[in-house]
Amino acid sequence: MAEHRYHVVYRGRIQEGFEPETVARNLVRIFNLPPEKAAKILRSRQAVLRKNLTESAARTAIAVLKRAGLDVVLVTVPAPEGISAEHEGAAAAPPPAGAGPPAPTPPTGPTPPPPARVSSRIPLRFHGSGSDYFRIWIVNIILSVLTLGIYSAWAKVRRKQYFYGNTRIDKASFAYLADPKRILVGRIIVVVFFFAYSLASELLPIVGSIFGLVFIFLLPWLVVRSMTFNARNSAVRNIRFDFAGTVGQAAVVFILWPALAVLTLGILSPYVLYRQKRFLVESSRYGKTPFSFAATSGDYYRIFLGALVPILIALAAAAAASFLFAPAAFLVVLGAYLYLLAYFSVKTTNLLYNSSRLGPHRMQATLGVKDYALLVLVNSLATAFTLGLFHPWAKVRIYRYKIENLTLLPGGSLDEFVASEQKQVSALGEEAGDFFDFDIGL
Repeated sequence: MAEHRYHVVYRGRIQEGFEPETVARNLVRIFNLPPEKAAKILRSRQAVLRKNLTESAARTAIAVLKRAGLDVVLVTVPAPEGISAEHEGAAAAPPPAGAGPPAPTPPTGPTPPPPARVSSRIPLRFHGSGSDYFRIWIVNIILSVLTLGIYSAWAKVRRKQYFYGNTRIDKASFAYLADPKRILVGRIIVVVFFFAYSLASELLPIVGSIFGLVFIFLLPWLVVRSMTFNARNSAVRNIRFDFAGTVGQAAVVFILWPALAVLTLGILSPYVLYRQKRFLVESSRYGKTPFSFAATSGDYYRIFLGALVPILIALAAAAAASFLFAPAAFLVVLGAYLYLLAYFSVKTTNLLYNSSRLGPHRMQATLGVKDYALLVLVNSLATAFTLGLFHPWAKVRIYRYKIENLTLLPGGSLDEFVASEQKQVSALGEEAGDFFDFDIGL
């Protein structure tokens, strides 16, 4: 019995959510077509885009073309005599019954190669070490002291470049591209502001109070500028990130909602955290593609409620220990604090990444509360016993644990996504040169 072959047929419409211009560009890129040929195909009621494929090759082609925005289907065709299963013929398939007029001539030119297989999981990796970072850390401290803090801007860039450059995803490293001079300008502004605030508070308390109110109203602007600076100076695969949040949106989530949380005696605190995380994620971009956030306020309330039982147990244990042996109460409180610190850090981090998407791609975070608490405990003890010298190793250990518990779950080929983004963000570097684009040190 002859083995069946398959045609990939365009059904005369594009996928919902795609613009015709975008789909036309994708057709040009995939099939190496002239733009007018791609436009003609999109206007047709039906077109055979790939012919006489094996089932595996046909389904791969279907996936690629759907991601490009085309509404396509497979049409089964008996293999003609003399065509083996390994050979892809060039005969056109007849249109399916009831499909309308005959299909127009399929695209000419070279047949595109089968796309690379899309991995279902891409883990992130960190290749740094505590000893390497120690050398950067100690030099940064010495030079910052000798220059009365001026070198701290360059120290920040060196530190971030080390951690970014050693963080890899699918064999590509992250990059930190900030200019230390802009960071220095931001820090000078912050230092001058707080110096003026301290002086005014000593001389005229009423002026100090006014400065405090001014700072509260400046906070949303500072948050937006800081997020914008760090996003635009972070990149992977030669594409920068971006931040599109506005000062008005930041004022709502960082001033209005926290004030309401205070008025409700903290009942709204989980909702405030949810609104802040949603604002930060949904305002972020990779190139021109925005991130989305699927978590709900209920998810954050569940995290807070999950901490109530440990808190009550810790309070009861501390009260009982205080009657028996006072130092034991201190140890109970310290242990409870360590656990709650790990609990909130792990739960909110996992929720943040597991609820965030970038187009069809999403992340998976698998941090564990016990593992993280133990890591923090060991780091804290080692740092204390070495009078702070273990700090670089502690920072690397925490960073590595977080990074290596993150996995990218791609919804398609990253190569196609990156190629598309690179075309769209060619002018992004010019935007990053905005005069007000400096780091304010948040």
